[in-house]
Amino acid sequence: MENKLDKNSKALMICDLINSIVSLFGETFLVAYFLQINDENIVKVSIYYIIIYSILSLGNIFLGNFMKRNPQKRVVIYRVGIIVKSIYILIIFIFKEKISQYFIIVAIFYGIAEALYWGTHDVMSIEIVDNNTRKKYMTIKRILSKLVSIIVPIILGTSIEMTSFTNMAIYIFILTLIQILISLYIDANKFGIKGKNEKYSLKNYINDLSYNQKDKLNKMCKLAFLYGIIMDTIRVLVVIIIIMTFKTSFNLGILTTVFSICSMLSLYMFNKLYKKSYAKLVLIFCVIPVVIGVIGLLLNISKTTLIIYNFTYSITICILEVMFKIKADNIVNDCSLEKWILEYHTFIEGFMDIGRVVGFSLLLVIGFINNIVYFKILLLIVTACIPIYAKMIYQIEAKDRT
Repeated sequence: MENKLDKNSKALMICDLINSIVSLFGETFLVAYFLQINDENIVKVSIYYIIIYSILSLGNIFLGNFMKRNPQKRVVIYRVGIIVKSIYILIIFIFKEKISQYFIIVAIFYGIAEALYWGTHDVMSIEIVDNNTRKKYMTIKRILSKLVSIIVPIILGTSIEMTSFTNMAIYIFILTLIQILISLYIDANKFGIKGKNEKYSLKNYINDLSYNQKDKLNKMCKLAFLYGIIMDTIRVLVVIIIIMTFKTSFNLGILTTVFSICSMLSLYMFNKLYKKSYAKLVLIFCVIPVVIGVIGLLLNISKTTLIIYNFTYSITICILEVMFKIKADNIVNDCSLEKWILEYHTFIEGFMDIGRVVGFSLLLVIGFINNIVYFKILLLIVTACIPIYAKMIYQIEAKDRT
């Protein structure tokens, strides 16, 4: 019987849900805003994300030693990340349409906020949630996140059309203040990891691993690289296509809501029915529809083919995401990495961010070329990574059963 989630995991989950709203505003609708004020030029969007994920990757390395020696300070750093994100929202409100001129400053603030937030969050999540409750925690969190995504995009899209993008920033800012208050329910004493008196060292971490540990972790790093390319690059590509096709934030909000419903139902079925013995069938289900969907977009980018691709993407990619998150967190206990948890997180997040930077660098090149044919090629390349990603997950799952 699965254990119940404690107050720490519930508080962390609620903070995540609020963060998903902030991210919807600061990423999905900000991309739409960038495109609208820059005549659909994707160059600045690409540079924006390259800066963010470069800072995020470097931030994990710089924060590692401090967090290892001061595990109880993680919650404080986590809250500082939320505060910096609040400042980021205020900057959007202050700059308004001038954000196009100062997008590098905005990207730097967001990158620092993300580094502080996720650099501590992912480690806290591993320690707060044990392996017995991780599937329950991850799926419930994803379902609630999708539920938020059903309601919020319509509200944001409608409100932005009726008022303005920057006026909505005030309401998002208030949400970040609520998020800070909820984070006070996370007990700092929960984080007393093994080896906290040891020096943070990526070199010692590698040298301490056995052959079997290195083999498993190498596969996870490769999987993290593909995760970075697939999850983030496709998400932004889809937003760009929607805005270029439907033109308004209102339509973006409606479509985001509809596809969030699809994702939520898909995750609900996954939580209820998934067993490791079904891994192959589930992964085949995740691969075939989205590949068929991208073929339609390659032939012709229209409202119909866009909706079909989004539907196939929304019901499958969320499952692949959850399977990776569960496996990435469980491996800490499975491979006895408790004393190296920060070093492990640095590697996984680092490879993930490298994948993101590669994906957005390719998008940057497409932005300079400014040709729809190459845009389609990039979408094909990124989608082609999904079968490879699914095969790697299956290999890891199959090996764990033996």
